[in-house]
Formats: sequence, C-alpha cells, structure tokens
Amino acid sequence: SYSDMASGLTRAAIYALRTGSTQASRLSVRAIHLEGFTKAAAQVGMKMAKDKFLETDDYYTKGVPDSELKFDYDKYGSLTKVFDDHRHVDPFTHVKDELDSVTDCIKDIVGSDHKVLNTVASYFIEAAGKRIRPAIVMLLSEALQKGNEPTERQARIAQISEMIHTASLLHDDVIDKSDSRRGLKTINKLFGNKMAVLGGDFLLARASLTLARLRDPTVIELMSTIIEHLVKGELMQLHKAGPSISNYVTKSYYKTASLMANSCKSAAILGGHDENMQLVAYEYGKNVGLAFQIVDDLLDFEGNTDDLGKPTLSDIHSGLATAPVLYAAQHFNEMQPLIDRKFSQVGDVQLALHYVEKSGALGETRALATSYAEAAVAAACQLPASNAQSALIALVERVLLRNR
Repeated sequence: SYSDMASGLTRAAIYALRTGSTQASRLSVRAIHLEGFTKAAAQVGMKMAKDKFLETDDYYTKGVPDSELKFDYDKYGSLTKVFDDHRHVDPFTHVKDELDSVTDCIKDIVGSDHKVLNTVASYFIEAAGKRIRPAIVMLLSEALQKGNEPTERQARIAQISEMIHTASLLHDDVIDKSDSRRGLKTINKLFGNKMAVLGGDFLLARASLTLARLRDPTVIELMSTIIEHLVKGELMQLHKAGPSISNYVTKSYYKTASLMANSCKSAAILGGHDENMQLVAYEYGKNVGLAFQIVDDLLDFEGNTDDLGKPTLSDIHSGLATAPVLYAAQHFNEMQPLIDRKFSQVGDVQLALHYVEKSGALGETRALATSYAEAAVAAACQLPASNAQSALIALVERVLLRNR
C-alpha cells in the first residue's frame, strides 16, 4: 500500500540520516523511483497536518523569534554607511571560481544513466540562476576562517543547499502550475508533472547521499530539518487560517530562510567554530533569507516579467496573501473578504491592487525587509574583518536593491 511504501522509505531515510549509512541512502533512492511515491508522500503529508504536525514546532506556535544580534546605530551610524564601507567587494565575483566549482560538482553528483531523468535534474542547474545560497555558504565559510578558503566539507554544504533549493523549485512549479522560471519553460511544462516531481525527488535523494557521506550527526540533522521546513511552509500556505504578518514571516522562514540559516550554521560547525560563531552564522543566514523572501514578494508587485523571468502578480493570482496584501488589510477592512476567497471573483485582483497602492503597503513591506537586512548586517559585523566579511555585507545590500 501507499502508506506501507512511505513508511519503509521514511525508516530508510531516518536510518541513513542518523547513521550516515550510504547503503540505507541508496535504499531510499530506489524507493523514490517507485510509481506510488508521490501519492504516498501526499497522503502522509495530509495525515501529518491532520495530526497537528505543525504545532510541534515552536516557530509555528510562537512565531520566528527576533534576532539575538541587533544593529547598533550608535556604533555603525546607519545601514547606508555600513553598505558604503563594504560595497567595494562584489560578493559573486569574490567567489566566482568557487561557485563554478560548486556547479560542476553538482553536475557530477546528479549524473544519471537515465537520459530523461538526467536532463530534468540538470535543467535549472545548467541555467545557474543567482546561486545566492551557495555564495552565502562559501563567503561565510571564508569569513569565519579569517579569509582562508572554505574546506571541502563546507563546499559540500554549498552543493547540498543548492540541490535542495533546486528540488524545491521543481516541486513548487508543479504545485503552482507554473509555466516559466528564470526566463525558461518549467520542467512540468516541458516534460509533465510526473517527471518534474521525480526530478525533484532524485535531486533530494542525491543531496541526502552527499549529506550522509559527511558523517556528522549534528549537521545531518540540521540539513534534514530544512526539508521538513519546506513541507511545513507549504502546509502553512495551503491550510493555515487567519493570515497575519507573524504567520507570513514564519512561512517565509520555513520556505526560504531555514535553508540559508541551517546551511550557514552547518558550515560553521564543519569549520570547527564555537557556539557563538555558529549563532552568528545562523542569524546571518536566517535574516538575509527573510529579507530575500520579503523582497521577492515585493517584486511580485513592483517588478516586471522580463527582469524576474516569471510572470508578475503570480502570488495574488494564485490566491496567496503576501506582505503587501497583509499590510493593506491592516488599513482597509475591505481586503479581508478578498483574502478569504483567495481573490477568486472577477475584479478581486484589481481591487486588491488598488488597496495595496492606496495604503502604502509596499513601503511597509520594504521597511520589513530592511529590518531583517539590518539584523543580517549586525551578524556579519561580528565576523573577523576580511574581504569575505565585506562581501557578506555587500550581498545584503544586493538583496535589498535587486530587481530580479
């Protein structure tokens, strides 16, 4: 049965993660190729939601806690001044060779003798995208080591984070019925939903194998939590009632920031750094991740299709209430019925846009993103001075000012 299949896969995956067993990981990979896995995962996911799976997580019940590292205006003056002092280092140029190496290693890791599966798994990796996640891991690893190159094990975290992210894109495009991403047709559009889901599963399987080979239980647990959080974020998006800014931030943490935060902390652990530096790494990743997602939601209103590589207003057309909509609802009670019916009636989207523009919600959303950017900079300022530290700070500015 589907439930038995899912149970067997889950036991194999848990054994692989807790023991670092590559043999158990291979069993998980084989299970993923079974015809019914996607249905099994869906059924298990719904049961977990019914059993209040989400309520076991403090972030869900209490919200994402404020950063423990605050931006010190007395010490640094202003965020703009800090950016001015560190803008001389281009973050992506600084680690270009390392990012190219990460991409090449991922291509080797996901290589398959199945031609179509290989094409599907490599499709967005070839497109390269922003590569912000591996860039953050590589820059942070270098900054923690006072300018020394990241270790091979830290580079593995960069590879794993990008594979998990790419897998989530393949799955998200199926859920959202998307036709384009990064200016390209989506996998589900080219090959169908089944191949898109299998391609994402395959990437997660290869990421799990790579993770198991690190043989560090703490890091394995942290990186595995990312995948759990991706599921929780999707469940929040589908089922959580009573939209609010707090719930929105929690969902954004699960879907975007957790990957950056836990990848950064894992890199710090593998570099042998103490708990204080692990916290700095985590806080940087968490806050730059939240700023990134909030700006992404802002660009859905302010951006254009050519720059974004995907249609604008896609969230509101999908019935999702992101920060601009939620802020507008705080000013206009008329927004709530639109949110409740997921903008499904004729004229709902246009009316919601009117309230968003009239309320100043876009400015409030920008301010929310800036608050998390400040927290990310505060964390980066705890790192030893180096070009890598400057690049991390410059990257926060890129996140705030990006148009794609």
